[in-house]
Amino acid sequence: MRTRQIAAAVLFGLGLWSAPVSAECERSYTPPRLTHDLGTMSSSLRTLDEETFRTTGRRMEANLTCISQKLPMPVYASLYRYIGAYHYLEKDYQVAGRWFRAALELDPTYEWDVNDLGPSHPLRTTFEAQRSAAATEPVVIDKVQINPPVGTELVLDGRTMREPALTEGRPHLLQVVSLSDQSVVEAVMIDGADFPDRFLTSAAPDPVALEEPGRNRRDRNKKPSVVETDEIAYGDVRVVTVQRSRPAAKTPMLIAGGAGLLIGGGLYAASFTTRAQFNSASTTDDLLQAQTLTNTLVIASGSMLAVGVGVGYAGVMMGDSPGVFFGRRF
Repeated sequence: MRTRQIAAAVLFGLGLWSAPVSAECERSYTPPRLTHDLGTMSSSLRTLDEETFRTTGRRMEANLTCISQKLPMPVYASLYRYIGAYHYLEKDYQVAGRWFRAALELDPTYEWDVNDLGPSHPLRTTFEAQRSAAATEPVVIDKVQINPPVGTELVLDGRTMREPALTEGRPHLLQVVSLSDQSVVEAVMIDGADFPDRFLTSAAPDPVALEEPGRNRRDRNKKPSVVETDEIAYGDVRVVTVQRSRPAAKTPMLIAGGAGLLIGGGLYAASFTTRAQFNSASTTDDLLQAQTLTNTLVIASGSMLAVGVGVGYAGVMMGDSPGVFFGRRF
């Protein structure tokens, strides 16, 4: 057993060791456990509790391949920053720089809060030195495409993979995620652009197979009608996902607007008949009656047209756009 552990450590250091979650993890690294560790890293950094920071940072890095659920990308950026800070504290400056580069690629606008690190703190300097390197374009593997196992998707650092593209000079966390419940089936640490061959294929993609289950070509471009998800906090990262939610009143308003336009047009058409009666009236009473009826129909048609246009426009403009909001307390 000890020989296996040593071999695993050597292979991991070379970027060649990878293992399924179920095979190597003593227990799952669940969102509550991960959230607790992120909070501990934040508080221990501010209170300068180096021992707690080291212990928690070591545990977070060791459990990356044990994460049990797919998480939002900002969570991975926060994880990588703290792991980099842990390595910096251990004086592994080169390794720290690689993790900082990974974090900045996911969150390029991030800056350490002055309550965490002073303006002249050397860790901040090391972090900022990786900012330009993080803008390096990823390496795309030619003539192949990703090939996730049936019923899963490949997620790289919190982002669903569409093509085999990775960035050199930094670690990546590749997760095989179940499409049914977003649980992590397998996780692999990758060094740079060394993508596992078993997740690649040279076969041409089938456009129909890539479509969502239950959707045909006619409706594949339709926007899904889903509701806003709950706000989730992972340590110092707050994620609120807002997806498209078609308002309940949108369809009735569009129907009412169209009906208003039809009724308005009908009333205006009827005014032509009463106008003809006005022109052919032979007595004063008939003339006044036809005049009153014609004016009433014209005014009513104008009002109904205005209402139809207003209600229909309101229905069209009623918001239903998706969006994602990320917030931090830094």
